[in-house]
Formats: sequence, structure tokens, C-alpha cells
Amino acid sequence: MATVISEHHTHDAELRRAQEALAELVNNGDLDRLVQLARLIGSAQDAMSDEMISRMAGMAGDALCLVDRITRAGTAERLLGVAEQIEKTHVMTDLLQSLAGAAEESAHAPTPKGGVGGLWEIIRQPETQQTIQFLILVGKHFRSHRRAHPAEA
Repeated sequence: MATVISEHHTHDAELRRAQEALAELVNNGDLDRLVQLARLIGSAQDAMSDEMISRMAGMAGDALCLVDRITRAGTAERLLGVAEQIEKTHVMTDLLQSLAGAAEESAHAPTPKGGVGGLWEIIRQPETQQTIQFLILVGKHFRSHRRAHPAEA
């Protein structure tokens, strides 16, 4: 009998804690959000066909295979190394700022004259020659890296 009374008091205490937690959910609006989330999930389940679920499962499987291949090959570590190097040298920030600056400047630049004379004016500018030289060097280095990793047949 004492065991039954002890269990009854334990259940009462658990019930009180549950009521307090439920009251807190109601007071701060979390219960409403949980109900809305449950309705959203229910609607999504109703809207999904078996074909959609199969495609999503296939995509999830493919994503897991890709993650597995990336981890096994050590690609993730190499990508992190490249990302750290890019961050240290501010390459992406500089590139994005350059693109934004070029877009802004080109929007306000006069329309090119066209023809060989207009091209000659652009080519004569030292900045143009430096830019062309830089792009040629990028191509040269890219080509040498590609030669070091020939395509597998």
C-alpha cells in the first residue's frame, strides 16, 4: 500500500511539472508556434507524393555518397586549406569589391567610341596593359597546373 501511495505522489509531482511546463509554453507563445509547425509538417506530408519522397530520398542518398567521397579523398581538408588561404590573402573580398566597383564604374562610363581608334586609346593606357599582363599570367599558371594533372582517360 505504501508503494502505491509513493508512486501516486511521484506521478502527481510529474504531472505538476508537466502542467507548469505547458503553462510556460502557453504564456510565451511557444505552444502556438509548435502547433503551427505541426500543421506545416502535416501539410507538407499531405502535399508530397510517393514520387517526390522517392526523389528526395535519392537526393539525400546521393548527398551522403558525395560527402563520403569528399571525406575519403581528403578533399574536405584541401578545400578548407584553400579557403583559409583565400581568407588570409583577402582574394575573395578583393574580387567581390573589384566586381562591384567595375559594375558601378561601367554604369557611369561613357559609351565606347568603337572602332580601331577607340580600341587603340584603351590599349595605350598602362592600367589596361597591366590588366592584360595579369590575365595572361593567370592563364599561364592555370595551364601549368592543368598540365600537372592531365585528364584521366
